Amino acid sequence: MDYNKEVLKFKSYLQNSQKILLINHRRMDGDAYWSLASFYYILKKIWIYEIKCINDDETPKIFDFIKKEELFTPTLNLKDFNPDIIISFDVWSKEQLWEIYKNNLKFFLSTTFINIDHHKSNELFWNINIVNTSSSSACELLYDVILDLWFKKYIDNYIASLLLMWIITDTNSFFNNNSTTKTFQIAWDLMFYKPIHQEIILNLFKKKSYNKMKLWWKILENLKDIKNSQIVWNIIPKSYFISTNTTDKDISWIIDEFLMTINWLKVWFLLYELSDKKIKWTFRSKTDDIDLNELCKKYWWWWHKRAAWFILEWKNIYELEQSILSDLTKII
Repeated sequence: MDYNKEVLKFKSYLQNSQKILLINHRRMDGDAYWSLASFYYILKKIWIYEIKCINDDETPKIFDFIKKEELFTPTLNLKDFNPDIIISFDVWSKEQLWEIYKNNLKFFLSTTFINIDHHKSNELFWNINIVNTSSSSACELLYDVILDLWFKKYIDNYIASLLLMWIITDTNSFFNNNSTTKTFQIAWDLMFYKPIHQEIILNLFKKKSYNKMKLWWKILENLKDIKNSQIVWNIIPKSYFISTNTTDKDISWIIDEFLMTINWLKVWFLLYELSDKKIKWTFRSKTDDIDLNELCKKYWWWWHKRAAWFILEWKNIYELEQSILSDLTKII
């Protein structure tokens, strides 16, 4: 894929479009939300565009402190709004579009689709694929696209804050190894717009509800380990969420804040039951010697080398636990 050619084609479509549909993956994380939201507000400044955002889910509540409005609707009424193009953010597979895609299949297959993503597993499934696997995130790639489209003039304090949130969270405040010279340069650029960086750190890292802390305590209290704590994990049944009045979304950042600080740890994972009878698997590795991307291929998923999460159809969570442990013990 030639990045420059794809961006030029994207620019041409933008110039010849008026109605634009934005979409990211279901169960959106920060990267998916902030990349879409920042581009949405840039496009809103260009008065010729009518824009809608669509997702099966609403914006995660953890972003309420910075959210201006609810961007997403769960349905697409093509009689009232028939987009010229579709733009996706942080989506590497058609399956991630879930019910919206299935319910509007003919529309999705017949409309020009621009795919902005950074995952190695990207299927390059649409008309224009702006995919750069060397980018740390969709937001980093989008920042490049914004510059190449000459849209930087539309960045303001709010948009800069949205983009900076990606840097602060995805790098764990510049701690993770995806903090490159380019990452620091983008952060430097964004700071000129006076983003609310202190509020971002306070709300995403410092503030926690009492119920979330009760859930985290249950997880930490019942940790399991083998190989002298080189592999640490836990299983979270639905009863944990019910008893603490929480959801699976309240698990975010427990890995980085607590578990990744364990001495000698090489791999950490969580398995938890979702309300729709599926199992979610969250995975981290502290060493490049263990390629989680290779491990995930067994389960027909591809992710990053040192971080992964996905949702599986699996009847028994304890059988999945044993399958994962069997694979890990062969590697470590």
